[in-house]
Order: sequence, then structure tokens, then C-alpha cells
Amino acid sequence: MKKVAIILADGFEEIEAITAIDILRRAEIKAVSVGLNKKIVNGTHGIEVKADMILDDLNVGEFDMIVLPGGLPGAEHLAKSEKLAEILKKFNDKNLKIAAICAAPWALSTAKVLKNSYTCYPGFEQKVNHQGYTDEKNVIIDENIITSKGPATAMEFALNLVKVLLGDGKFNTLKTELLYK
Repeated sequence: MKKVAIILADGFEEIEAITAIDILRRAEIKAVSVGLNKKIVNGTHGIEVKADMILDDLNVGEFDMIVLPGGLPGAEHLAKSEKLAEILKKFNDKNLKIAAICAAPWALSTAKVLKNSYTCYPGFEQKVNHQGYTDEKNVIIDENIITSKGPATAMEFALNLVKVLLGDGKFNTLKTELLYK
């Protein structure tokens, strides 16, 4: 069974985090919520989530993918975390999948794992400060890095995580079950 870590920092965007967790679990992928610094994490809109574990306990070798939801100030906390940057570099060195949505590509830039092409929340590319920004697609897959624009693209982003991990069959089945066009 594939296993994915979804990193939650105070101020995370709830739509992006919960959609990813939900879709991954529907695909029978073990989606593990990971608090950046603590188990009880508050979303940007005041929704409190109890994470399955904290980042200090994450073992890179147990996971196939790491996912960073955006939201503010959540993405800023992610970008400023030296521990997360170390983990992102380890994922990248092992060519494991790294996904970020909305403002969270900022953390990928800080960790120096972004490749040639990415997308993020429109206007936030200045904060990401990395060449290769495009707004032509809602989801960009560049080697092992998957990025997406924001809350309205959360479903498309999550379905693409399934596609990357399990292929077209499960992706298409889920799209049909979810009435996604």
C-alpha cells in the first residue's frame, strides 16, 4: 500500500488538506496527517485538526510522497521550517514524490527542490522566487514535483496525486465515482 504524508502547519488551507487526505484514502492510499510542530493544528479558517503524528517522528523511508497544503500563515510556517526543508531534500534525493498547492511551493523553493516548471496561487510566484512559474495549467507535474494553484484546484490536484501513485485506472475510477468532469 502506498503511503503519503500530508504536512499541516497552523494556518493551513483546510480545503486543500482535507481534500487531499480524503481522495488519497478513497484510493486506498495510506494518507497520514503530520503536524509540523504539534498534533493539534488549526486551519486558516479556524477548523482544528488532530494530526496522526508530528514531523519529528516522520521517517522518510516509510513514505512514497509528501504533500504540502497552502494557506496563510501555514505556508509561511512550512517555508521557514528547517526540519521540513531537510525532509524535502531527502524525498528529492530519493526521487520520491513531492506535492505542494497554493502558497506551499514557497517551501519547495526554500528547500531548493523545485525543478523547471511549477504553479502556485496567482501572484504568489514573487514569494516563491523561482524561475519556471506558469499559470497555464491548474496542476503541473515536473519530474517528481507536483504543484497546483489553490483551493479551487484542490480536487484536480488530489486526483493527480492518485494518478501519479496508482496510474490511470484508479484515477479514472475515482473521477467517475466523484462525478468529476
